[in-house]
This record gives sequence, structure tokens and C-alpha cells, in this order.
Amino acid sequence: MIAKSMDIQNNSLLTTIRKLGVNANESYVIFDVKNNFSIIECNDLFCKLTNSTSSQILNKDYFSMLAKEQMSTIEMIKEKVHNGAMVQAKLHHNCFGKPPFWSEIQALPFQNNKGETLFVLLLVKDVTYHQTEDFLNCLEKAMYEAIEKDNPFDKKMNIVCRAINKFFVPYVNSMILIKTEANQFQIYTANGNGSQLSEVSEFNEFCHRAMQEETFFFVENLEEIDIPQEHKKFAYSFNKQSGWFVPIRNQQRQVIGLFAIFHSQYPSDRNFYVKMFQKIESLVALAHTYAKTQKRIWDLAYMDITTGLPNRHSFVNSIEKEKERRQHGFIKILKPSEFHQVVELYGREAGDELLRQIAKRLNDNKHEYNEYIARFTSSSLIISYMTSYEDLTHYDRRIKELIRQPFTISGKQIYITLKTGIASFDKNIKIADAIRFADNALSNAANKPGTHMEVFTKERNDVLEQQMLVLNHLSHALKNKEISVNLQPKVDLRTGEIQSIEALARWISPTLGFVSPTAFIPVAENAGKVREIDTQILEQVLAWLANRQQLGKKLVKVAVNISPDHFYYPLFVKDVLKLVQKYNIEPSYIILEVTENIGLVDFQTALAIIQELKSYGFNTSVDDFGTGFSSLSYLQRLPFTELKIDRSFINDINDAATLAIVRSIIQLALNLGMTSVAEGIENEEQVEILRALGCTVGQGYFYYKPMSFERLDAILDA
Repeated sequence: MIAKSMDIQNNSLLTTIRKLGVNANESYVIFDVKNNFSIIECNDLFCKLTNSTSSQILNKDYFSMLAKEQMSTIEMIKEKVHNGAMVQAKLHHNCFGKPPFWSEIQALPFQNNKGETLFVLLLVKDVTYHQTEDFLNCLEKAMYEAIEKDNPFDKKMNIVCRAINKFFVPYVNSMILIKTEANQFQIYTANGNGSQLSEVSEFNEFCHRAMQEETFFFVENLEEIDIPQEHKKFAYSFNKQSGWFVPIRNQQRQVIGLFAIFHSQYPSDRNFYVKMFQKIESLVALAHTYAKTQKRIWDLAYMDITTGLPNRHSFVNSIEKEKERRQHGFIKILKPSEFHQVVELYGREAGDELLRQIAKRLNDNKHEYNEYIARFTSSSLIISYMTSYEDLTHYDRRIKELIRQPFTISGKQIYITLKTGIASFDKNIKIADAIRFADNALSNAANKPGTHMEVFTKERNDVLEQQMLVLNHLSHALKNKEISVNLQPKVDLRTGEIQSIEALARWISPTLGFVSPTAFIPVAENAGKVREIDTQILEQVLAWLANRQQLGKKLVKVAVNISPDHFYYPLFVKDVLKLVQKYNIEPSYIILEVTENIGLVDFQTALAIIQELKSYGFNTSVDDFGTGFSSLSYLQRLPFTELKIDRSFINDINDAATLAIVRSIIQLALNLGMTSVAEGIENEEQVEILRALGCTVGQGYFYYKPMSFERLDAILDA
């Protein structure tokens, strides 16, 4: 009687559940939790959705209709329905004889009076369209973030492949093939190529045919087409036998590559997936165009155009990446002793040619693949070698062999001697320090006759000793306010009138005497004291402006350098504002100078700080532009007032390549609504060139040397 009573109760419960399913007007199934989740009822809508008949579905474990790769989600659903909780989830749902679809399921469990789940009403919707839209939006967001972060092109392609694989999981594995200038394909997959695939593959007849297709090229059996065997092995390793090959076009509709989508089933709606891949194609094309633009910028910023060699910035960037992997290595700075004589006799181009020929001989005799050669200064090369041990005897023989034959310069054969400074680096020695040590060793080598190399030793490092000495006196200097200010005017290049002023930190120690800013500022930065120096300089400037204001004299804008550490200090804006209010000076008279890399540290924070400063009326300036690794995409979004061209460019402005860079920077400033300021002007010729290029403001010894407040007062009041 008890069993019969339970059957009656269950039938009554099923009747209620069935009514709920019918009233929902959606596809549904009812399954028996106690009987291995077997389906005991489904409606016609569910059969149509899954391309099945009720006889194919009844008594079937419902969860067998979901992809096994979603097992963690499936287990979560089972656990919740056992506990009587309603569940909502999105999963890949299988069909009979058709590809799967993205489904949104709602599981409503029904329990007996003992709290045991007996049956589940499961409502199923096809949400493939909405899931696809969400997928494309997420992919678009991820791509734009990757572009903002200047991620390499291969990382962007990895993002696309991972997203495609995840959307179609477990039915698809993707590959992107981008055509190169060498008429090959560069290959990208979700996780890099690893050991399965080469980085490039040949461009064959099948690829040519697939790239001529308007949309998809379908292949049922990969064995029937001529693609590289390693590509087939890649597909087979994921049990994929078929493929879609989709041409990738750029904004000009030129074919730049192919999607190779290896799969186990055909798409159910060709037009739907064509539109989907058109959107993905546009993201790949955008990344490809951006990568080409970045390469052009890279060539300008990281190549020495006169020799065709990588420049110092490129060298540092590359060696830093290598150091992360290998950690140990050597830096050599190499300089021909006769370089300046060659330049004086035959011109600057002859000096460039000499370095070019030396670099070629070094490359021709390179014995290690991980050696990197770049131009360091106008007269020297720099070489890195990633190793924990270097045979310097071998290097000595190599250099002497390199100069055994004469160099042909301006039609003349000349013999040279070479000086080399060498320093090592490891996990405890930074690349920047190793370069400095090698440069120090080169200075010692320059004093020796003939071809000579010097290896850096800390025992001889007077520079480090001086830094320690400076550090020992710096705290005392800050406490006693020994850091003073010199002022150097910035002038209008058209009229020669003072347009603004730069405040420069000076330290005359009672013990050490004059200490150069190049000596004490780096020490202060490392010691965490540079913020205090910035504040003392700003306060002296404000006191001077306040005094002139009280006397009714003319006020001029003053630029004060702000270190990155100070700039990102949480109370930076509040403290600066408090100071100008203390001295009753309008913020518009203060220009806050920061380095061009400030946005690369934390772009969003930098943007917020600069916008806040602007809202209060402060001007902002990018100092020493061109010497760092700034991203143009960041620069154009940071509302700076002024762009200062580093003096190293002005010094070499007669060089064609340098002139091209200066012209680009001035045009960049003009386009971004910034004032361009040339630093380090030393002669009339430089002024004339800068005027012709459209630069409006400059500073340097040609106009004024740094001076005291009193001396500047006399000039302003004259």
C-alpha cells in the first residue's frame, strides 16, 4: 500500500510538473534524478531544438546530451538539483545529426516530503545568437586592451585563437596564418606554436585558392587537401578531421591571411558564422595594421638610420628581455680610437660608414647566436653576449683579426685600433649598471695605446664611491635646505623674448662642494628622497614668484621637474595645490615637468592626475622627449601643454636621420596642440633649423645659462 501511495504521489507531482512545462511555452524535458537523470518526458519543441524524436530521447541520461568538456559545470548542476536549488547555466548542447548549439538551461528540482529531489523540469533555450554577440564583444574588448598595452602581435593572435576555441569548445581548434613579405605564412595558435608547429609555412596552391574565396572554404577531409603535414598533425592531435578556411582581409579588402579552423562538425548556419568571422576578421586586420604602424615607429625610434644598426634604445629593450630568460651575460662597448680623426678628415658620414663596416665584420664572425650588436653613441658600438662565462682571450683574438685588414672609407684605406670596455651582469646587477660599468671601463681603455680592452672591476669604480659619498651627505643637505635653485629661461625663437623659465636643482655642499644634479638626483631617487627635493625646489620657486607679485613685478611661468615617484604619490596634487595657495600664486604660472614614460607606469592614474592638475590651472610638460619608450597612443591621450625635445637630438640636428626625428616630434606636438620646446640650443644654426621646422620655443646656452634668482630678476626688470 505504501508503494502504491508513493506512485500516486509521484504521478500527481509529474502532472503538476508537466503543466508547468506546458505553460512555460518553451522546450522542456523532465528527468528522473533517482534513475540516473533519465528523461521521462519531453515536448515537441525540445525534439525540434535537438533535431530528434521522443523515442530517441526518452530514458536517455539527459547530461549525456551535453559536451563532456563541460563536466565541472555539469557536476555543479547535479549537486544543486540534488540539494533542491534552482539552477541557471549556459552550455554547449548536443543535437542529433547536427552541430551543437549554445543553450541556456533552467533546472527546477522537485522534492518529496523527505527533502529528496525526485524530478527536474528543465527549460532549454537556444541562445547561440546572444552568446555569439557576447563572445564578439568580449573579444573586441580584449583586443583593444591588448592594443592599449602595446602587446606584441603574436599575443593578440593568441587571444583571438583562444577565444575561438573557447566559444566552440570542444569542437574546434583554430590557427591564424598571416602572409609575410617573404610570401610565407606566419603561424599563430591559442598557446603559441610550441614544439608542434614551425613559426612559418610555405604559401602553396591550396592556400592561394582558399584566399581567393569570398567567405568560407569547406573541407570535409583534411587528407584531401595540400596543407603542411604538421598542420594536419596539429588538427589530428585534437581529433579534428575537417576544416573551414576563411580569408582574412584588411580595411582595403586586401587578403592578408587565413583562418584555419579545424573541427569535427559543420556549422549549422553558414551565413551566421560568415558574419561572425567577418567581425573577427576586422579585429585581426586592425591588429595587423597597428603592428605595421608600430613597426614603422619602432624603426624610427629604435634604429640608427645612418648605419642601419639597432640603436641604444633597441639594445636595452632587447637585452632586458633576454636577461629575464638567461640572467647572465657580458656587455662590451667598442670604440675605434681614430673615429674623430676620420670624421674631421672625411666627414660625419665617413664615421657612420666606419662603424657600419666594423659591425658587419663582427656579425660575419659571430660565433654565438645570442650576441646582439647596436650603435651606442655617435662614435661607439655596444655588444651583448648572454653567457655565464666569456673567454676574453678569444674576444681579444677576434678583435685583432677584425682590424687586420684595412677599412675603405671615402675611397681611402685606413687602419684603426679598437678600445673595448667590458662588464658583466647577472640577477644582482642591472643592465643599466652593467652598461655604465662597461662605459667606465672604456674610459680607462681609451688611455691605453693600441688596440686594448679593459674589464670593469668594482675596486676601480670611483663613480660608485662618489655615489655612496653623496648618499651619506644627502639627508643632511635636505634637512639644512642646501639644495638651491638655478633658473634657465626658455625663449620665443622668433623674438628672443623670455617665454617661461625652468627651475634646476643645484647643490653646493659645505663638505663636498658643488655636486652635479646628475650625481645626486639618481642617488635621491634610489634612496626615496627625490620627492623632498622636488618640494623644496617648488617652494623656492613659489616664494620667488610671491615676492615679485608683492612688488608688483612681472610674473613668468616656471617649470619644475617632478620625479615619477613624486608624481604617483597619492597626495601629490593636494600638496602642490596647498603650496600654491600658501604663496597665493595662480597655478597657471607653474609648469610641472615629467618624463615621457610617466604614462607607461600606470596610464589610467597618470591620466587622472594630469586632468586634475589641468582642472586647477596647472600646465604640464613632457621632458626629454625621444629618449624613453613612450607609446604614442598614450601620449595623444594625455593632455600635456608642452613637449620638450631632448638636447641629444638638437646636438645632432645636422644629421639627416636626427633632423627627420626632430621634424616628426615638432609636427607631433603641433598635431596634439602642444608647444614644442627645444633643449640644449648652442648656436645660431640650430636656431634657424628649428624655426624652419616650426619649433616656437627653445632654451640653451646660446640664449641663457642657468642663473640665480637675483640675476634673473635683473634681466626681467631691465
